[in-house]
Amino acid sequence: MTHRFLMLAGLLAGLSLAGTASAQQPAAPAAARPGLTTATYEDWVVRCVASDTGRTCEVVQNLQAQGKGLIASVAVGRADAKAPLRLVIQLPAGVWLPAGVKVQVSEKAKPLQLAFTRCPQGCFAEAELDAASVQALKAAAGAGSFSFEDGARRPVTLPLSFKGFAPALDASLKP
Repeated sequence: MTHRFLMLAGLLAGLSLAGTASAQQPAAPAAARPGLTTATYEDWVVRCVASDTGRTCEVVQNLQAQGKGLIASVAVGRADAKAPLRLVIQLPAGVWLPAGVKVQVSEKAKPLQLAFTRCPQGCFAEAELDAASVQALKAAAGAGSFSFEDGARRPVTLPLSFKGFAPALDASLKP
């Protein structure tokens, strides 16, 4: 794992949102962090941070439950233009780590398997995306899901919308 691993860890760990049980964009304005810009593409938000070394972007979808706030964040991005794309999912502490996370982009597609890598304030599962996986994510048009096990080893499946994902990813990868 690279030391400059995207802005995912810092941005995802600092999120605190409230709302309904659906994909939402962050409530905080982009001006809250210097150099941070956002753009919404249906159910996905492109977040970019400008620095002296250039611009780093990611696409993010936050899932919330009424009365519980943020329950998960899904992000795709890379540390720099030469680094591979990574899929990162942040879940609250208390998940069953050995099970990892499986992302299902459609009923017929083979699931993407993510391994948990760290649990500082939440648990992060991640995977490097090869070209076929990126293409499968971009081709997904509607509802998908991801699943994991909670601390009691009960299966949990959460919805994941792919509406707007392809144009959001394309926008995040522009120099």
